[in-house]
Amino acid sequence: MSQIKALFLDIDHTLYSHDQGRVPESCWRGLEEAKAHGVLPFIATGRHKAEMLKLPVDWSFFEGFVTLNGAICYDKDFNLVASTPLSGVAREGLEALFASPSSPAMLVVEEDRMYINHPDPFFEDTCRLFSIPIPPVGQLGGSPVYQLVFFASRGQEDQIMEHLDGCTATRWNDWALDVISSDAGKDRGVRTMLSRHGLADDECLVFGDGLNDIPMLSAFPGSVAMGNASDEVKASARHVTSHIDDDGIYKALCHFHLCQ
Repeated sequence: MSQIKALFLDIDHTLYSHDQGRVPESCWRGLEEAKAHGVLPFIATGRHKAEMLKLPVDWSFFEGFVTLNGAICYDKDFNLVASTPLSGVAREGLEALFASPSSPAMLVVEEDRMYINHPDPFFEDTCRLFSIPIPPVGQLGGSPVYQLVFFASRGQEDQIMEHLDGCTATRWNDWALDVISSDAGKDRGVRTMLSRHGLADDECLVFGDGLNDIPMLSAFPGSVAMGNASDEVKASARHVTSHIDDDGIYKALCHFHLCQ
């Protein structure tokens, strides 16, 4: 068997096929075989826990969860392991942007709730386009904020980020911008979970397909980009597997001798 002892998988278009509406059967088969040999499976996603749990997936299979692009990590029972909210100048920038009448519409993500700062037709239309429930309008209180989501072009990104010092922007497509603390990131979340289990960087495989996976894929020697990823994402990984719907995860696990 390989020296690999842990797997970290993005959800959308990596673990979960939206074309099939499920985790591909071959993916489950490969993960089950790897787990039977002592390899620990984890999730590394940009999703909020509540969004993740809506998918028809047996989450009890996994040993832990890196969520919100590394801003919140949970153990297998969804007990909090680590969290990195926007703080200091990042929180100050958020509060100023939220209070501004000219601010763009943004989704504010706390651990237990999500809301937007003001109604916005473009934001609502984009939610419908991506089949995302339109969130309620809410007020920014004193609770920690872990992620902001803007539907904005790359050209608008610089205008938004100039108000948010201490933050990092990451994308899951050309129109969706996630903003997290500069102290967060999928790569840091993965390392938090590795450390918790006494594992080193070279004892894991990380899988992804989106732009928000690049920090994770580029940080670890065992990194796998899906065949359905963009060229930019593929270039950040050490290995490229096939499309998610062409047994991508299963073929990668076989390549690394984690299943047969």
